[in-house]
Amino acid sequence: MTVRDLLALVLSNLRRIKARVGMTAIGVVIGTASVVVLVSLGAGLQKQATESLFSMGGLDELVVRDDSYRGGMITEVGREQERQAGVKLDDEKLAEIRQMEGVIAATPFVEVMMQGPLKLDRQEGWGQIYGVDMDAFVKIVEVEQGTLDLYRGQVVIGASVPENFIPWEEREQSETPPVPPDMMDKTLQLVKYDFDEKSMFPAETTVGRLQVVGILKRHGYRYDYGIFMPLKEAQKLNQQMGDGGSPMTPGSQGRGRYSQIMIKVAHPNLGPAVEQALKDQGFSVESDRAMLGEINQFFVVVQAILGGIGAVALLVAAFGIANTMTMAIYERTREIGLMKAIGATNQDVMSVFLAEAGGIGFLGGLGGVLLALGLNAAINLLAQMLLPQGGGIFGGPQQGESFSLAYTPLWLPVFAITFATLIGIGSGIYPAIRAAALNPIQALKYE
Repeated sequence: MTVRDLLALVLSNLRRIKARVGMTAIGVVIGTASVVVLVSLGAGLQKQATESLFSMGGLDELVVRDDSYRGGMITEVGREQERQAGVKLDDEKLAEIRQMEGVIAATPFVEVMMQGPLKLDRQEGWGQIYGVDMDAFVKIVEVEQGTLDLYRGQVVIGASVPENFIPWEEREQSETPPVPPDMMDKTLQLVKYDFDEKSMFPAETTVGRLQVVGILKRHGYRYDYGIFMPLKEAQKLNQQMGDGGSPMTPGSQGRGRYSQIMIKVAHPNLGPAVEQALKDQGFSVESDRAMLGEINQFFVVVQAILGGIGAVALLVAAFGIANTMTMAIYERTREIGLMKAIGATNQDVMSVFLAEAGGIGFLGGLGGVLLALGLNAAINLLAQMLLPQGGGIFGGPQQGESFSLAYTPLWLPVFAITFATLIGIGSGIYPAIRAAALNPIQALKYE
C-alpha cells in the first residue's frame, strides 16, 4: 500500500465518522490548548524577568564588592576576613583588575552620602550621586546629549533622572504622562539639612551646585537613575556632607578604599573567568550573566511543571482516542477481513489504524494551538488593561512598550502539534494490534 493510498483511505474512513472524530478531537484540543497556554505563561514570566534584568545593565558588566567595607568603615567581621584573606578593594587592587584579561574598563562607584534632596529651580527631586573615574566611565556608557568631558562642578545624569523632578501634583492630576523637565545645562542644588541649636528649627544648607552638561543613553537601572561626577569631586562632597569625614578612608599606605567597582569586559563570554578569579580572592561579585542563568534554570522547572499539568488533560484525551479506535474495530471487522482477503498484510492494517489515530491527534493538536493562541491574546489584552504600568514581572507595560504576560515561543506550536500527533499514534497502538490480529475468515463471517 502506497502512502497516497493510505492517506486516501484514512481520510475516507475519518469522514464516515465525523461526529465521533470531532468529539474525540475536542479532548485533544482542550489538552493541547492547556499545555500551550500554561507553558506560554511560564515563558512570558521568564521573558519579563529577563527583560527586567537586561534593563539593569549589560551581560558584559560585573560589580565587585568589598563586603568588609561599608560606608567608610571596616566592620569587625570585615577585619577578620581581611586578616585571613589579605584582600581589599583599593587603588592597588583596582590597577590589578584593569590588567586582567578581557577587562576594558574598571571604575570605582563612590556614593555621595546625601543628607537632603536635590533641587532644580524650586522643584525637589532625587538621584543617587556617584563619583567615578571618568576615563574608565566613558568606555562603559554613551551620552545622548551633551558631553562626558566634565570640569569642576559639572555632572552627567542618567536618562531617567528628569522623571524624578516631575511635581507630584502633575503626576496625580495629569491624564497623560507628564513631560519631564529639560535639565540640560541646568544647575542642581545639593541640599543638606541641619538642626540649628539656637533657633531649634531645621536649617537648610546648599553644599553643592552641580551643572548638568550631559544626559546618558538608557543603559540600565544602575545608570538611568544615577548622577555621575569625577571621583575627586565626590570625595570633596562627602567631606562637606560629613563635616570632614570621608567614605574614602586612607589605607595604611595612603591608598583609597572602595566598597564597589564596576567592571566592563570585552565580551560577555569573558565575564565568567574574571568573576571566578575575583571570587577566588574573597570578593563578592555580581553579574547579570550569572543571574540570567539562575533565572533560566528556575523557569525551565516552572515550564516543565506547568506543561505537565496541561499534559494531564492530553493524557485523558489519549484514552478517548483509544476508545474510538477500539470501537472502530468492531464496526469494521468485515471490512478488515475483506482487506486481508484481497492481499492486505498485518502491517497494512496496522498502518491504517495508526494513521487514523495519528490524524485525530493532529487535528486536535492543530485546533488546540489555534485555541491557545486566541486565549494568549486575550490574556495579554486583559493584562494590559488590569495590571498597573511599570513593566517587569510585577507590573504592566511601560508607556509605549509592548507587554506579553503569555509569550508563545516559535517552537511551542510545532512541539504541541507533534506531541498531540504522537499521543494519537500511541493511543492507536493497541487497537491497531487487535485489528491486525483478526482472522480474515472469521472477520468475514462477523455479523
